[in-house]
Amino acid sequence: MRILCWNLKRPDGRRLRGIAERLRDLGVELLMAQETRPEDGPALGRLLGGASAFTAAFPLRQSAEGHLLWRRHGPVGPVQPLSFGGWPWPRVAQLFRLVPDGPVAANLQLSHGPLAHRRELGVVAGHRPALIAGDINWPEALHLSGWHDATPIGGSFRLGPLRLRLDRVLVADTLPQPSVRILPHGGLSDHDALLIDLPL
Repeated sequence: MRILCWNLKRPDGRRLRGIAERLRDLGVELLMAQETRPEDGPALGRLLGGASAFTAAFPLRQSAEGHLLWRRHGPVGPVQPLSFGGWPWPRVAQLFRLVPDGPVAANLQLSHGPLAHRRELGVVAGHRPALIAGDINWPEALHLSGWHDATPIGGSFRLGPLRLRLDRVLVADTLPQPSVRILPHGGLSDHDALLIDLPL
């Protein structure tokens, strides 16, 4: 299964068309995106077809920003929102099945700061998703018992001369290990994308 995990930084129409071209050219079956708008999924549907689901990431803030799942074939859902706290605004992740009756995945964006994101990741891990992917805001070494960090060493986010490993792919030990590559954003976001080829 080919999955693209990408923080899209609230794309405008031009960037969204470029993102759609990237999805088409790569043969992506599933997009797990963060920092999107409610209208991005329907817009991708008009460009590419497929189905989508949006979940607000900060519901108590009444923010229009959230997580997007887009699937080329078949339904996306059901999608279960998972509240896991966060400061200064409580956050919500998406839990969903990668394939019908298959393993559960989590699409998420964690808070900044080591104490916050450690606690939040622990809440998500307690629901035992087989795949945890997204903007985890975790540049330091990450060890989560029961999961393997499949993220390449090169970082996905540039901060001046530094490359930080903010975006991560964690795979449960019960799943086959995927191939994960970092793809340059090409001006379509401020984060590079993670291309995941997961044997299912």
